[in-house]
Amino acid sequence: MIPLPTFEQLSTVPSMATTALLFAIFWTVSLPLAEKKIALKLTDAAWWPGAVSPTKSMMYNFGYPKEPTKRFPDGVTESLARDFYSGTISICVAHALCATPMVPVLIRGWEDSSDFIKVSFVLGTLADLGFDIYDAVQLSIRAFAKNHSKPIPIEFWVILVCMHHTTALLLVMPLNLHYVHRFEYHQTAVSLLYAASACYLAGAYKFTLNVYDKRKDFVLYKIIVLFQLAVLLYTRIYLWFPAAFGLRAHMKEQNDTTFFYGATVMVTIFSIFNLVLIVDGLGAAAKWLPRKFPKSKEEKGETAALVRRTSATGIVAPALQMLRAYEAKRKFRAGVKLVIATNRLSSHASSISNNKKED
Repeated sequence: MIPLPTFEQLSTVPSMATTALLFAIFWTVSLPLAEKKIALKLTDAAWWPGAVSPTKSMMYNFGYPKEPTKRFPDGVTESLARDFYSGTISICVAHALCATPMVPVLIRGWEDSSDFIKVSFVLGTLADLGFDIYDAVQLSIRAFAKNHSKPIPIEFWVILVCMHHTTALLLVMPLNLHYVHRFEYHQTAVSLLYAASACYLAGAYKFTLNVYDKRKDFVLYKIIVLFQLAVLLYTRIYLWFPAAFGLRAHMKEQNDTTFFYGATVMVTIFSIFNLVLIVDGLGAAAKWLPRKFPKSKEEKGETAALVRRTSATGIVAPALQMLRAYEAKRKFRAGVKLVIATNRLSSHASSISNNKKED
C-alpha cells in the first residue's frame, strides 16, 4: 500500500501537479470502463426505451442537432443517447467521490483537523482537478477530431471546457497554496460538487418515470423538480454568495491584490451563471407544479413538450442559451456591417461611374 504524503509534502506545486495528473490518468482509465458497463446495462433495462426520448431532448438542449448534419450524419441515435446517459451517471459518481474526502475538514474545521484529514481535503480537490483535466482533453478531442464516433457540438464544448472546467483548472492549485485553510473554500468545494452530483442524478432518474400513464410517477417527477430547485437555491444562493464574497473580503484585507481582482472577476461571472440557473429552475417549477395529471391525448402531448423543454433544468442549458443569444447578436451585427459596407461600396462605384459619364 502506497503511504499518503504529509500535508507539508503535498503543499508544493510539483507535488500537486503530479498528483492531479495521476488522478487524470485514473479517470481516463476508470470512467470509460464505467460508462461502457452502464451503457450495456441500459440495453437490458425495461425503462430505457421510455428514457431515450427525454435523453435526446436534453441533448438537443445542449446543442446537439435535431436533424442529421455533416458532423452528425445519423442525427442523435439511440446509441449516442445511451452513451450520453451513461456518461452523466459516471460524472455524478466522479463528483461525489471527489467531494467525499473533503467532508471531514468541513465538519471539524481546518485548525482542529489532523494532518490526515487535511491531506484528504487536498486530495479531494486534486481528484476534481484531475477529472477536469481528463474531461477537458476528451471533450476537446470529441469536439475537433474528424469522424469521431462520439462527437459533441462546439457550443457544448465552449460551455463545459471554456466556461466550466477552466474554473477548477485556474483556481484549485492557487487556492490550495494560499487559502486552503479558509472555511469558505471548504464549503464551496463540497457543496457545489455534491449539488452537481445530486442534480444530475435526479435529472437522470426523472427520465425513467412514466409521467403520461402513471399518476405516481407524475407526482414523483414534480417532487424531483422541487428537489432540484431546492438544491440550486441552497447551494448557489444561500451558501455561494456569503462564502464567495466572504473569501473575497478576506483577500482584500490581506492586500492580496492579484487574488482579489481575479476573484472579483470569477465571482461575478459565476454569480451571474448561478442566478441564470436559479431563474431556469424557478421557471421549471412554475410550469410543473400547477400542472395536472394528463388524461387526454392533447394533455399528454403538452406534458411531453414540457418534459422536452425542462429536460436540462439546473445544468448547462441556460448558459448555452446565453451563448446562442450572444452568437445571434454577433451575427446580426456582422450582417448589419456587411449591408452598410455593401451600400457604401455600391454608392462609391456609382459615384465613380457618374463622374466618368460627366467627363
